[in-house]
Amino acid sequence: MIHFRRILLLCSILLLAGVAKAGYTYHFKPIHEGFDAIAQRLNQADFANERQSIDPHWLDQLDSIAKKESNKQLQVRAIYWRIRSTQMSAQPSMCIPLLEKALKMNDDKNYDYDAACIHYQLAGNYDRIGQYFKCYNEAKQAIPVFEKYADHYFLGNSYLLLVQLFHEISSDDEARTLLDLSRDNYQKAGFQLNRIYFYQAVLTTGDDESIALYKKAIQTGNKDWGMTLQAYINLNELLLKRGRANEADAYSQEAFNMLSTYSPGNVIFHAMIALNHAKIRFEQGRYEETLNELTDLLQHSNQLRDEYLMLGIYRQLWLTHEKLGHRDEAYRYLELYNRKYRMQQEEILKNEIPKAQAREAIARQDDQIRLLQQEAELNRRRLWVLALLGLTILIGGGALLVYVFQRNRMHKMENRELQKSLEQEAIIYSMNLKNYEDDIQKKDREISSSTLLLTNKNEVLKQLSDITTRYSDEGKVPREFVREVNAVIGDSLKNDDEWSRFRLHFDSVHPDFFNKLKEASPELTENDLRLCAYIRIGMRAKQIAEMLSITADSVNSNRYRLRKKLGLSRGESLDDFVRKI
Repeated sequence: MIHFRRILLLCSILLLAGVAKAGYTYHFKPIHEGFDAIAQRLNQADFANERQSIDPHWLDQLDSIAKKESNKQLQVRAIYWRIRSTQMSAQPSMCIPLLEKALKMNDDKNYDYDAACIHYQLAGNYDRIGQYFKCYNEAKQAIPVFEKYADHYFLGNSYLLLVQLFHEISSDDEARTLLDLSRDNYQKAGFQLNRIYFYQAVLTTGDDESIALYKKAIQTGNKDWGMTLQAYINLNELLLKRGRANEADAYSQEAFNMLSTYSPGNVIFHAMIALNHAKIRFEQGRYEETLNELTDLLQHSNQLRDEYLMLGIYRQLWLTHEKLGHRDEAYRYLELYNRKYRMQQEEILKNEIPKAQAREAIARQDDQIRLLQQEAELNRRRLWVLALLGLTILIGGGALLVYVFQRNRMHKMENRELQKSLEQEAIIYSMNLKNYEDDIQKKDREISSSTLLLTNKNEVLKQLSDITTRYSDEGKVPREFVREVNAVIGDSLKNDDEWSRFRLHFDSVHPDFFNKLKEASPELTENDLRLCAYIRIGMRAKQIAEMLSITADSVNSNRYRLRKKLGLSRGESLDDFVRKI
C-alpha cells in the first residue's frame, strides 16, 4: 500500500474542516462588532469546508480593524484566522512562529477559548514536521478548554489528531482508544464520521474489514475531498492485493472525477491517483497503457518531491519495461528504484529515533501525571483520616468530660476507627505495589516486543542478502550491486547502537539489574550482561541467537559459561536466578 504519511499531513491541516450542522455555536467572546461579523463568516466557511469561498480581503479587514483599535486580543484573532484560512499554502516554519507570538499576546484569563484554538493549531503544525511530543502537549492543553465549552466538534478533531499522532509513532492500541473518543464527540456534535471510518480502516489488520470501512469513508466523505481521495487510493491498493482489478478501476475513475471537481490543479493527488491507475492497468495486463501513463507522470517529476511517490513510479516502470522485454530500460529504472529505496530507508531510520523518543517522553510524562494524581489522592485520604481522627478525639474528649461512665466504650469506638484506617492504608499500599509490578511487567513486554521486531528485521535483511547473492550467482544482477547491497545490510546488522538503546531502555525499567549482576560475578563481560538481559525479558535461545547473529548452540555454550561464572549448581535454574535479580 502507498505510504500515505505525507498526504495525511496535508489532510491534517483540514481536521477542523467538515460539514457543520446548522447553527453551530461561535464560541469566541464578542469584542468588536465589525471584527466579529467577519470572523463568523470565516468560521462558517471553515466549518462548511468551503475555504475556497474565503475572500482574502476579509483577512486584510481583520488586520486593519485590530491595528486601528490597538487591541491585542483582536490582533491575536487576526493572526489565528489568517493562518486558519491560508495554511493550505503555508509551511509550518511560517505558521508556528506566528502562532507562538499570538499565544504570548493572548489574555488567557479572559480568553481561554482563543488560547485553546491556538494550541490546537500549533499541535497540527508540530505534527506536520514530526515534533510529536510538542504536538501531544499542545493538543492536551486544548482538550480541557474544549470540554469546558462543550465543544464536541473541536474535541472530536483534537482526539482525531492524537489518533494520527499515535499511529505515526506506532502506538496503535492508544490510537484505537482515542478514536473511540473522537467518534463519541463527533456523534454528540452531529457531524459526519468519514474520518472515523478512514482511521478504523487504517488501524484494522483484516483486508476485508478495511475494504468495507474505506468504502464507508468514501460514501460519507461529502466535501471532505482530501481524505476521500486518500480513501480511494488505499481502497484500490487493497482491491489490487485481492486480485479485484476491475472493481479498483471503477473506483479509480470516481477518484479522478472528484479531483477534477474539487482540486483539478493538485499535482500530488493527481500523481497518486494516476500511479494507482497505472498499477490497475498493469494488473489487467495492459502494459503499453501502463507505460504511457507512467511516462506522463515522469513529466511532473520535478514537482513530485514525495520520495515515496517517486519510489512507486520507478518500481512500476521497472516492472512494466520488464514485462515488455525492454531489458535496458528495466535495469535503468531498477537502479533508480534501488537508489530511492536506500534514501527512503535512511529517512525511515532517521525518523524512527524521534518517534521512539516521543513514545518514551509521552509515556514518561503520563506516568508522572498518574503518580502525582495518586499522591494527591493519597494526601486527600490522609487529610480525611486525620480530620476523622481529630473529630473522634474531640467527641471522645467531650464525652469523657460529660459522660465519664462511657469512657471504655468511646475508647473501643476510636480503636475500631483507627483499625479501619490502618486496613485502608494497607489496601492502598497493596494496590500501589500491584500497579507497580504490573507496570514493570508491561514495560518488559514492550522491551521484548521491540527486541523481537529487531530480530525479525535482522532475519529479513539476512534473507535479502541471500536472495541478492543467489541472483548474482545466477547472473541476474551485477556482483558490484550485490556487494553494495550486502555492505549496507552488514552495516545494519551491526547492532551495537541498538544494544546501547536497548540497554538505556532496560536500565530505566530495571535500574540495578546490571550492577547486581556485576556484584554477583565481577568477571562478567558485556556479552554476558546482554545475554542476561535477554533472558530477563523472556527471550528464547533461537531469538537470542538471531539478535546476536550466532547459532543456538553458541547461545547454549554461552549459557553454560555464564552459569559457571555465577557459581550456579546443577540443580539451580539460570533463568530463575536472572529473573529474581
